[in-house]
Amino acid sequence: MIRTGLILALLAAAAPALAQVKGAWVVRYSLTSPQSVRKIAEQSARAGITDLFVQFYARGEAYYDSRIAPRAPVVSRDFDPLKLMAGECKSRGIRLHAWINVYFVWSSDQKPRSRDHAYYRGPRWFAADASGRSLRDYSQWELARNNLEGVYLSPASAEVKSYIRSLAQEIVLKYDVDGIHLDYVRYGHIDFSYDPSSRLGFYQAYTVDPVRFFDGDPRLKPYWNTWYLWRLHQITELVAWMKADIAKTSPWVRLSAAVKPDPDEARLGFGQDWPGWLANGWLDFAVLMNYSSDTKTVVRLAQKAYRYKGRGEVYIGLGAWRDSPEGIVEKTRQLRRLGMGDVVLFSYDGLAERKIDLREVRQMGF
Repeated sequence: MIRTGLILALLAAAAPALAQVKGAWVVRYSLTSPQSVRKIAEQSARAGITDLFVQFYARGEAYYDSRIAPRAPVVSRDFDPLKLMAGECKSRGIRLHAWINVYFVWSSDQKPRSRDHAYYRGPRWFAADASGRSLRDYSQWELARNNLEGVYLSPASAEVKSYIRSLAQEIVLKYDVDGIHLDYVRYGHIDFSYDPSSRLGFYQAYTVDPVRFFDGDPRLKPYWNTWYLWRLHQITELVAWMKADIAKTSPWVRLSAAVKPDPDEARLGFGQDWPGWLANGWLDFAVLMNYSSDTKTVVRLAQKAYRYKGRGEVYIGLGAWRDSPEGIVEKTRQLRRLGMGDVVLFSYDGLAERKIDLREVRQMGF
């Protein structure tokens, strides 16, 4: 059986006609023991992987020694996954990007154990629907019915912005990382933006309560586009501030984000203006979550994204956890032929769990 390291090696060692497999995402499940961390770094180095995007903050819990967020219960007190991974990557010449989930903070009907968890903060911290109901009060069934992964924080909350900035700075100042990688840096959906922080913030700026848009008052119609742009700005402001924070203390650390692959959908549906972030230098690079198993779809979205990227860098994230080896190779070939950027695989863990045997890939041009 070919293990994950060889899977990555076969892809990374592609002929010059192929785009480079630049890196892989590593989900937090693989960080529960020193042995697992060392294995990830060792296999990635053998594969020629240059960048690892490793999840160290997710569901409001830290997979490192944090004074801000509670430690994930599955990580023992005498083990710091981030510290070990940073050392293992540095010794092997691999760039380590600390992956943090920004607004998505919980996804279970069972509440977090630690009272220090963001879940227990005040109502201004959480996104809410148009009736003002907080996502924290939704059941998992209700969240799923609304196509939400879980509970989201409010991008308009000043406290939330401060909290996320503090997490990033804690990592950058304490650990030898090469990047901060943002995930879920968006609304769960832009319709879930009627929380107290958003309503008050918009009212203070324009003396209009956003919930009044549903009253049908024609006098408020001109404000609708302003409301849309105001919501985009809440997330953009956080990204810009995080870039400035990093530039002040650790200018060599790069800021990146995993983003919706269709830039129009990202902005209109989720308030995620990643083309604007790239254009203004607030983001060093974006990684498209271009996970379709259909090659034509992947290529179409990649081409569209490249038209928007401006002066920034765009990498293509492929859904390797559910695609066939042939599919991964074909997509990589097509992207390279079109002059697209490097590839990031989601995910190291997904490949390992599927126990994919890629010996046949040797017959496909490697």
